[in-house]
Amino acid sequence: MNTYRKTAVMIGILFIIGTVSGILAGTFLAPIQAGSTYPLNVSASESQWITGTLFILLMGLSLAMVPVLLYPIFRKHNEVLALGSVLFRGIFEQVGETLLVISMFLLLTVSEIYGKTGAADASSFQTLGSMLIAAGNWIQPINGIVFSVGTLMIFVLFYQTRLIPRLLSGWGIIGAVLYCTAEIVSISSPLHLAPDIGEGIGLLLVPTAIQEMVFAVWMIVKGFNPSAIASQPARPAAHELLSAA
Repeated sequence: MNTYRKTAVMIGILFIIGTVSGILAGTFLAPIQAGSTYPLNVSASESQWITGTLFILLMGLSLAMVPVLLYPIFRKHNEVLALGSVLFRGIFEQVGETLLVISMFLLLTVSEIYGKTGAADASSFQTLGSMLIAAGNWIQPINGIVFSVGTLMIFVLFYQTRLIPRLLSGWGIIGAVLYCTAEIVSISSPLHLAPDIGEGIGLLLVPTAIQEMVFAVWMIVKGFNPSAIASQPARPAAHELLSAA
């Protein structure tokens, strides 16, 4: 039981680290991205850009650990969904976040080269920078869909196992569906821009954003439902499986 309690607290902390990292990333990056000469102005705020980008990486890494911690618990109930959550929320999503981080570091490189060569060929650098920005704009909604699928798996498992209140897990399921809808609509839109939370179609992201914070606090304060843990089936040992075969 102590192991389950520690796992719950760690999951809650990881969610909070991920959320805070995402907020800090926006705080550092948004002023640079709002500049009239973006992305050629990135190198002028190099430290700020690198810090914000690293916060994106930290956000991805911390949230990728959540399904890994949940896997030993969930696999006793449904190993397919448990593995799926690790693949989507752990591996695939982190690959997407890494690609996004790489594109942002490449923007810094383009800006640095532009600063050294002067403005003679500014249009070419602007075009290259625009292509990297477009790559990021495609990566984000695709990653959002991957995130939604993984989140759906996690909270379906929570709903089935009753490890947390069904109101909270049901909220997570609905939020994941809305989140996925917002990302698909964004990809289908003329500009293919990732949705901004709280604006337009981005309003559909709000339920998940709130639910994750409520879930994080619940994990830290309350943890898993003890009766649900007690009723979980024990995973047979390897020698038992061989004997049964």
